[in-house]
Amino acid sequence: MNDIILLKHLIEEEKAQKTYHVSPGDRGVLNEMLDEFNHVTGAGFHYLAELDMLSVKGGGEVVKKYIQQYESEDIRSYLIHYLMEDRIGDCDKIIFQLYLHFKNSNQYISPPDHPAPAAIYVRYDNAFKRLKPKRIKKDLLSLAFNPRDAFYLPLTIRMLASWKLPELKCLLISYLEGTSITPESVGLPDQAENYHPPFSFMKKELKYTAIDSLKNYPCEETMKLLKQCSGDPDKDIRSAAIKSLQRIPFS
Repeated sequence: MNDIILLKHLIEEEKAQKTYHVSPGDRGVLNEMLDEFNHVTGAGFHYLAELDMLSVKGGGEVVKKYIQQYESEDIRSYLIHYLMEDRIGDCDKIIFQLYLHFKNSNQYISPPDHPAPAAIYVRYDNAFKRLKPKRIKKDLLSLAFNPRDAFYLPLTIRMLASWKLPELKCLLISYLEGTSITPESVGLPDQAENYHPPFSFMKKELKYTAIDSLKNYPCEETMKLLKQCSGDPDKDIRSAAIKSLQRIPFS
């Protein structure tokens, strides 16, 4: 399916309130924003699908004006790329605040047997990686200490590790060992495998993130842990550990 056909399909899905669900309140905000957005950029957009799928320079300030008026965390996340395209002032801080709003929303943790909010958190993770915002590194580091946020933002965690922040080393070790990861720490009442993503999957993914990130902290302790993982019964863990060890110069 090429991009034009896909866009037409998504517009029809939006009209049917499927792929893009827009509440009546958000539709009013969206229509007002689109009027101003089109006037400023000459885009001629009519649907959220167009805003999400296409990129137009010059609309960043308009999006900034309206983005916090939306009720839906999905819609907010669909629009953040416009803030980055135009590199509007304090873009990194605005996106961080939007993530915090998501973190405190009902969409942050999916109810049992419902899809996870991956479409939201993946966009924030990619945004932080793209921006590389060192001036808010302490804010991002605070998210790393929450296992659910660390799971949602693996690229961001790897970025922080690449900056060799000393505060991160012990945390990564704890994620590798799994000692700090409990259902309660990720906001679940129990093991809750019927949640999406399930607890066991989150724990394993955090281990992958830790294994890859610890290559930035070469020392006797981390080398020992990575070598232990290189003999793990799980072939994916073994492979990740071997790759990480190979990237350490003196390994």
